[in-house]
Amino acid sequence: MEQFRYETHLHTNEASACALSCGADYVPLYQKAGYQGLIVTDHFFNGNTSIPSSWSWQRRVEAFCKGYEHAKLLGDQLDFSVFFGWETSFGNDEYLIYGLDKQWLLDNPEVMEWDHETLYSRVDADGGCIIQAHPFRERSYLSAINLYPHVVHGIEVVNGENEPEFDRKAYAYAKAFNLAMTSGSDIHTTDKIGPTLKGMAFGEPLQSIADFVAAIKGHSSYHLIGEEERFEPPFINHSDLPIYLHTCSTSNRMEAESN
Repeated sequence: MEQFRYETHLHTNEASACALSCGADYVPLYQKAGYQGLIVTDHFFNGNTSIPSSWSWQRRVEAFCKGYEHAKLLGDQLDFSVFFGWETSFGNDEYLIYGLDKQWLLDNPEVMEWDHETLYSRVDADGGCIIQAHPFRERSYLSAINLYPHVVHGIEVVNGENEPEFDRKAYAYAKAFNLAMTSGSDIHTTDKIGPTLKGMAFGEPLQSIADFVAAIKGHSSYHLIGEEERFEPPFINHSDLPIYLHTCSTSNRMEAESN
């Protein structure tokens, strides 16, 4: 029975400009909600970050990790697992990176300049994994939907800040390319901790973030937490934004079909 629940997409106000709650504040509330752990995934320096770009790379990384470190400190005291990740951005498309640590960031200041394929190859080789976050989200600040099925390990098919239709499209896309699937709340404040939380449930507790990465890469058995309506076929076959499907060497626009 898949009974060990984990949040996979969470932002803290120590590093994410859009977050309202600090890392440690989430821990007792998630534990009370029946979760065994969470993964802090703050916006990286190329996203909605609160870390000044004028600082040195080391100072920026140190500050970026504070939300995770504060949450982990309390988590260790409460026997609650807290793991590290981050959310990186290429503008219209964003990715959740799991399995690497602060030292990896300190050692790779050039990460900000890597393209999709370089990022994927380095993260994969160093034992991490990449999940495209909320790929079919439509917002006023987005100008296109970019899909890179060959340089990700999986797709976030349930996102707590998405409309269900966006998740239905993500689920269909992940199935079409046989990609691993994840679910996360994309939570920015403790005020939203409640019965609508998303995440993933496993049959055994995760001992480390490496266990999570292994489950993703191995397409292991786990349960996606989310309403059933998010796993139905899309109701609408078109998008208000242009959709681009990128292969390793070419980029093609997917012409949306309307009913």
